[in-house]
Amino acid sequence: MGNSRLGVAHFLLKKMPAWLKTLFANRYRILFLKALMLILLLGLLYYELTAKEHLPQIWAVFLQHCAHSNLSWLILALLLMPFNWLAETQKWFQILRRYEPMRLGTAYRAVLAGVAVSLFTPNRVGEYGGRIIFVQPANRWKAVIINLVGNYAQTLVLLAAGLVAMLWMGGHYAHLAWGYTLFLALLAGLFLGLMFALYFNLSWIQRWVEHWWVLKPVKRFVKDWTVLEQFNRKELLDVLKWATLRYVIFSTQYFLLLQFFGIQTGLLAGYAGIASLFLLQTIIPLPPLTGLVARGNLAVQVWGLSGANEISSLAATFALWIINLILPALVGTFSILCVNIAKTIVYENDKH
Repeated sequence: MGNSRLGVAHFLLKKMPAWLKTLFANRYRILFLKALMLILLLGLLYYELTAKEHLPQIWAVFLQHCAHSNLSWLILALLLMPFNWLAETQKWFQILRRYEPMRLGTAYRAVLAGVAVSLFTPNRVGEYGGRIIFVQPANRWKAVIINLVGNYAQTLVLLAAGLVAMLWMGGHYAHLAWGYTLFLALLAGLFLGLMFALYFNLSWIQRWVEHWWVLKPVKRFVKDWTVLEQFNRKELLDVLKWATLRYVIFSTQYFLLLQFFGIQTGLLAGYAGIASLFLLQTIIPLPPLTGLVARGNLAVQVWGLSGANEISSLAATFALWIINLILPALVGTFSILCVNIAKTIVYENDKH
């Protein structure tokens, strides 16, 4: 899927019509487009925030818990948000800086810009476009491939934690037979072993791109995919380390919000439920905005096992969405407003 995205994006960039080049070449038009983008983003956010079912009840529950001594849980969740995205930035930046002379602060802004663009795209595809506008044209595809590797590491952590959590919940709540649980654990272990083997042997992917006829549309980018051969084991372990740290941070944020809304799960059951939810949510190919309802419904089912009511379950999920996506997306939008889009898009187009 990532390969096809690269091919389509590159094709569109090369085939950009002359009128669009002219549009981006005029700074006043660029300012207008940036302002329009900000207005559209704020408008869409306002619509999504006000059109959600149960929003008045969620707001009432939020105010109710703010009035009690639970506020410290919410403050802690908020304070962890910058560290969540700092870990994501480090996961990408530590490899990117080998090719791109970028400061950590610029990389952080690029990541937040990616959050803003990805807010309305399935599986957060727009994240790539948001980040690369901060990267020099010569290093753009390298930045995308490095981001793909970082996302792969994040997926590995999510799968490992989620599968273990699902097995635990299956035994704890569904009372699965020991033999059945062992069989599922062996399957999960085999699957994860294959996924980790591929991660630590990324050069296999580059060979597949070169030789598989199904990957013919991306063969023209093989020179960029050679970046995969330059990852050494220590760097891959570092990326995995940052992915794990980030997973711990946003899982803890969710757990803190459960405490804030009075959902008493216990430590083990709480983190197992969170890991299971993240695993289930990953397989829903919906944009973060339109997928919120589906994610909320999953949360209601999972936290219902611990006796939580529907509104509190929805409120915790909604609050995490606001803290970890909406607030960073707003900052990322203003970061995009400061970028020279003409230099980013038009100049590269001229080179082709």
